[in-house]
Amino acid sequence: MTEPRRWTTEELMAAAEQRLQVTDHLADRVAEIRGWAENDPGSIRTTVDVHGALQDLELSESALSLGGDELGREIVRLAARAQQEALRQSVAEMGTALGDAGALESLKEMGLEQDEDAPVLPYIPGQDPNAHRWNVIEDR
Repeated sequence: MTEPRRWTTEELMAAAEQRLQVTDHLADRVAEIRGWAENDPGSIRTTVDVHGALQDLELSESALSLGGDELGREIVRLAARAQQEALRQSVAEMGTALGDAGALESLKEMGLEQDEDAPVLPYIPGQDPNAHRWNVIEDR
C-alpha cells in the first residue's frame, strides 16, 4: 500500500490562493445570471433572475389577443421555466467555482430537472438574444 501524499505548507497555501481567485466575485457572477423563456410562436418572452424576479417581458400584438387570464397564465408559466434555467446556470457556475458536484443533485431533489422540450434561451452577459431584431442606424 502506498503512503498518502503529504502536502507542503507552500502547496496548501497555493491551493487556498487558487480557490480564492476562482471564487472571487462569485456572488456578483451569480447575480448577473438570467434565464429566458418564450412560448412556441415567440409572441411572449420572459427574462428572470435566479430568484425568479421578472427582469423583462416582451409581448407581441398577437399575445395580447389571448385575453387577460390566458396571457397571465402563460407569463407565469414562462417565468417559472426561465427561473429553472437561471437556477441551473447558477448551480453550474457555483459548481465550477467550488467543485460542488452535489449542487446538481440538489436541483434534481428540488424537482428542477431539465425539460428538453423547453424553448429556453440562456442569458449570456453582454449578449442580447434580441439583437437580430435590432434596426441599427449608423452615423454617416
